[in-house]
Amino acid sequence: MQQGVGMFTRILVALKYNDTGRHALSVAAELARIHGAELIAFHALDYRLLAEGVSAAERDQACDAAHRRFEQEFGPIFREGGASDFVCLPADPAMAVCRLAREREADLIVLGCHQRGQGSGLSRMDYTGMTIMDKAPCPVLLVPYSDQAA
Repeated sequence: MQQGVGMFTRILVALKYNDTGRHALSVAAELARIHGAELIAFHALDYRLLAEGVSAAERDQACDAAHRRFEQEFGPIFREGGASDFVCLPADPAMAVCRLAREREADLIVLGCHQRGQGSGLSRMDYTGMTIMDKAPCPVLLVPYSDQAA
């Protein structure tokens, strides 16, 4: 498909480091490319890094490690989408995704669905996904689980 000005200018994809996240990122990158949209990927670090007694240096190390892992595992897929940004921070994933979508004025949030049961072919959303669907400031695209994804 040709790249052009489309209905989305800023797409936020929430991801985990797994096949579901890879597939959601692949779909989001393709949408960003087609619509000429900015692509923002968000990964929530363990919110316990915000606890008292955890140093800023420890949080920075965790974020640096997440950036390196993201680049190794998802970098090529991510750059397919064009202009992009990767954000990670310790947070409640659902609230952080919705807050980031508001702050960055995202037109669309992309979420991957997990597989339900071994080999069932069914997809499901967890509590985080349901909360994002409920609180999102923009439309949410659910990407069904696919064992043939990316």
